[in-house]
Amino acid sequence: MKCLDTTFLIDIVENPDEVRAVSEELERHGEVLATTAFNVYEALLGVHSIRDRSQRTKLLDLYSRVLARLVLLPVSVEDATKAAELGGELRRRGHDVGADSLTAVVAMRTGADGVVTRNVAHFERLRELAGLEVVPY
Repeated sequence: MKCLDTTFLIDIVENPDEVRAVSEELERHGEVLATTAFNVYEALLGVHSIRDRSQRTKLLDLYSRVLARLVLLPVSVEDATKAAELGGELRRRGHDVGADSLTAVVAMRTGADGVVTRNVAHFERLRELAGLEVVPY
């Protein structure tokens, strides 16, 4: 199973040409695709911030179709606690990864073996602590 980061969710809907190659590769390998509830929040926050109602409605429909095809991974208090621990450890080392530690922890807990992302720098730092494969595009 691969966990899709927010960057991928946004790009599959708004810039599909940018993710076509990696999408086809994942499908060829029969990967189960998932994302976290937090990544859904991040992607949809941007959509709900759009002032143009018709554009917002169109994007919400597209996201709904994409999300219906994914396994949705819930976020627990334990996930948030572990993510804060990992994020804090990296921040002490001078590497702030923001909320990406939450995506990594949920992916690990649920058995994902990698995160598909455009944000390679953050997830490479997390890979050292979490052991997840980083699938760049």
